[in-house]
Order: sequence, then structure tokens, then C-alpha cells
Amino acid sequence: MNVQNDLGRGLPACGTGLRAIRIFGLSGLLLPALAFTQVLQPLAIPPLLDMDTFDLVVDDHVHQFFPGVNTTTYGVNGDLLGPTLVLHSGTMAHIRLRNELPIWTNMHWHGLHISGEADGAPPRQVDPGDTWAVDFPVMNKAATFWYHPHPHMMTMDHVNKGLAGFIIVRDDEEAAFQLPRTYGVDDFPIVVQDRNFLPSGDFASGPYGDTVLVNGTPNAFAEMPAQVVRLRLLNGSNARIFRFGFDDGHAFHVIGSDGGLLNAPVEVDRMTVSNGERYEVLLDLSGMEGDSLLLMSYGSELTPTMPGAFNPTWEPSSLNGMDFPVLRIRVTAPTTEPVITIPTTFAHVVVPDMADVSRTRWKSFSGFGTPGSGMFMINDLMFDMDVINDTVLLGATERWVVENATDMAHVFHIHGGSFYVLERNGQPPPEWERGAKDVIMTDMADHVEFIMEFNDFVSDGWPYMYHCHNLVHEDGMMMLQYIVVDPSTHTPPVSDDGEMVVFPSPFSSSFTYQTDFAVDEVLLNDMLGRTVLRQPMDGRTRGIIDVPSLPTGPYVLRLKGDDRSVQRVVVRE
Repeated sequence: MNVQNDLGRGLPACGTGLRAIRIFGLSGLLLPALAFTQVLQPLAIPPLLDMDTFDLVVDDHVHQFFPGVNTTTYGVNGDLLGPTLVLHSGTMAHIRLRNELPIWTNMHWHGLHISGEADGAPPRQVDPGDTWAVDFPVMNKAATFWYHPHPHMMTMDHVNKGLAGFIIVRDDEEAAFQLPRTYGVDDFPIVVQDRNFLPSGDFASGPYGDTVLVNGTPNAFAEMPAQVVRLRLLNGSNARIFRFGFDDGHAFHVIGSDGGLLNAPVEVDRMTVSNGERYEVLLDLSGMEGDSLLLMSYGSELTPTMPGAFNPTWEPSSLNGMDFPVLRIRVTAPTTEPVITIPTTFAHVVVPDMADVSRTRWKSFSGFGTPGSGMFMINDLMFDMDVINDTVLLGATERWVVENATDMAHVFHIHGGSFYVLERNGQPPPEWERGAKDVIMTDMADHVEFIMEFNDFVSDGWPYMYHCHNLVHEDGMMMLQYIVVDPSTHTPPVSDDGEMVVFPSPFSSSFTYQTDFAVDEVLLNDMLGRTVLRQPMDGRTRGIIDVPSLPTGPYVLRLKGDDRSVQRVVVRE
């Protein structure tokens, strides 16, 4: 027996072995989400702001996702999410962000090529009642970007409660193509998130949710005209990776990635989108007036190492490993001036020349844990606001190699601009990954190489971040930072991090460190961040540390001195 309704086809009925998609109801009891699937809600379309100066107010509110259930939310100029900001390439953007929350926050303009001062990374703090005025030139090509808070160790909490919004950059190049661009009519922002609700009705915090929200709407449907429409897909979830497709196998065309248009449309029937990634797709609904189709996420097709797949050792969620509905599309009459064809080519994507590469950097993901916990690092390092991990020369073109040495997928994001994928596991990237990117997923054992130019901005005391965009891992300090310096006015250090050798590894009752700078203090922290040893070293570059009573397990060793700090994971056997 199957329940047929307007949201999903072939969903199993209660009492027939249903692996229920669950939310918390009014009484605080767990109720199957199928109780709500008969009541579809029209897709919310965020307000569109196209102006010279944007006045944004961040505040807390109460929102009802379901009748009679109040949820405390954060929103920008409203009770949930924020308006879509339209920027025009070649102009100046002026944003005034006022914080009316009872706690400090900030805002990161994800994917934009802007200065470190304007970027809105963890060093930027906007206190309650304060206004941050930020002005920057719009240097990106036409594409879909987004904004969200980036306070260190609190990013997931702020995003989870509703702080996020779209940014659409327009330019003359994109305007020359016949593409859908009437916002909310044939051009739709689509941010997909998953959330859990507590008995109180408030959001639970964690990597996964059992309720799918599209633009903040549960059980969403959208009316779209019988013509070519544009979907700007954004994975705004905390940790879940989505694999989008349509229930009837309807093909769609990918026309743009994170930072701009592709060389040409790429026809697909599935699209894996990781946290923070954006893809623009064209969906041809011509001749389908009166029909409907269902955008799905095919969790059963994810590898077992991707958050969102079924993995019995990870945090449970009724959506994990499942094929579940995301958005019902009802096809209506075409508009008076419909787009009915899909362009065959776009402007040529210009990838930087490998002959211009001046340095290669290797970034290896390490550590252990789950999508919602654990200890993950980059190059065996954890984030320290006081440590600059890389120094890049202004005007440099660099090759970065990202390797995943952990047992699960991670999502790499770099601030400050876009990169171009050179290869994935020794092969050319798939066609939809050949445009400008700022986010790339790396599954277990993946090896991804990209090329990036560092033009236009020096850091001036405001570093750029690179990190895992699983928000749990990001808040758990799987993040490092780099600065860009002008070589004509600044001499970079010989080593960005300093060299540290620790032996033996693993160790038993003692270990020896050796480094290239004078060490004033040695700290050893357990995996919960508790300091288990603090020992002065009086400027010694080499020292023996005795820890005979230390319990077995991993620890974070940190050496401090000469205004520098390096750290790595060590193991007591």
C-alpha cells in the first residue's frame, strides 16, 4: 500500500514499514511528517533588492513553519533568511549591516572577490546595537552567490536559525544571452536546507535535520510557466549533501557554477551539490502546462562516505540514505515573452595558465569523527586566530592540491575569490566543474587540484579563510587562514607555519620536539580542548617533554614563541 499525495509519489504509508520522516509536533511528541504532506505550502520567494546602498538589519523573531508551532528564528530584514541582493559588476556596493541580536555576529559575502577587510570572516565582529558599514567594488562576473554569518565556533548556530540570503551579480556578458531572468517568475532562487525541531518548536542544533525546507518553506510547491525556467540551486544545509534529480527522470541543463557561466550548457539528470555550492540550471517545461514534477534528493545514490548517506556509525536521521521529495513544481501557462530555447554556448571560460604558477601548496584533510563530531584538521593543524598559515604574494598564480585522508567527504571553501579545477583524481573534472568555483567536495581519498590567481587585494591585517564548509567541522576548527602581501613592500617569512618535528610518533612516556623558532611555551590539549600540560621552554628550539601519566589517545601539541604558534596532533600509545 502506498500513499499518493500531491507532494510525493509512492511514499510508504504508516504501518507499512515506513522509515518515518519525523518532526516534533505541538505536544512535543514525535509525529510523522507525512501528516503534513497533504498540506503543501507555496514556495516563499525572498524579496529582491536592487539598489546602491543596502540597509540590512539582523534580528531575532518568531516564525511558524507549521500552524500553531512557534519557532525562534534569526532573519535579515524579516523573520527568516534574508532578501536577495542584486549587484552589478563594475559598480560599487554599499552595505550597512545593523545587529539587533542579543549577541555579536558578522556577515560573509560568500564567493565574492573582495578585500579581507570586507569579507566578513571570523575576525570581523559586529556587536549588539552596532552597524558595520562595508563598501567594495563588484569585481565578479554574473553568477549566484550568497551571504551568511561567519562567527568563529558559532557559524552553524546562526545559519541554523535562519541567517542566509542570495546574492545575484549581473553583467553585460550574461545579459547578452537569452536566459530567464525575471525574478520569481522564470528565475527562481532555491536554497535547500534540512532542519530538526525541538519539542518547544525551536530548531535543534546538529548536522542533520529530518524536515526539508526550501527557501524556509516546508512541503513546498512552486508554480512555474511552461517554458525554459532558471533554478539557482544552493545547498544551505549544515552538513547534508544533496543529489538532485526529478522523479520522472526529466533532464536539466547546468549553465553556471559557483562563480559564473560555463562554456556551454551541460545536460544531466542528476546533480550532487555539497554545502555552500551553487549551480544554475535551466529546466525546459515547454508543452507541460497542467503537469507537475517533483524535485527529489536521491540520498540512496550517495557514497556511504558522504554526509546524507546511510552510515550506521554516524548521527541518525530518517532522511539518511533515502530518496526524498524537495520541491513540487506545478506547470502553469507560459508568460507573454517566454524563453523557449537553451543557448548552445556561452562566453569562453578563461582558466589561468599553468606556466604562470609560482607555487604549489598541498592541503591534506586529516583526523577522525562523523559529520557532526570529531577532530578534523587541515595539514594536521587547527584554526588559531593568531596564526597565519599561508602567505601569498599579490599577483601570484598558485596551484593548490587538496587531498582527503579521512574516512568521510569534506567540502573545501576558500575566501577571496574563485579557482578553477585542473583535475580530480588524475582526470579532467566533469564538465559542470569546469567553471569558476569557490567550493569543491572531496570524498574519501580524493585528490583535487585547482589553480587560483591572487590579484587586486592585499590583506592589510584582515586574513582570508579556507575551511571545510560542513558547518560542524568549520566550527570545530577545521579552518586555516592566509594573507596576501605586496612583495614590493613586504618580505614574507621563509616558512608560513614554521617547521615542527615530533618524535617518536606515537610516543609512550615522553616525546621530543624540534622547530625552527624559539619556543617559549608548550601546550598539550585533549580532544575536548582541555589543557593537560602547559610547560615553559625559555626559548629552546628543541626540548624533551615528559608525560608519564598521560592517558593514551590523541592530543593537540602547540608550540608558542617569537610571535608564532604551530600545532599538530600527537598520539600517546
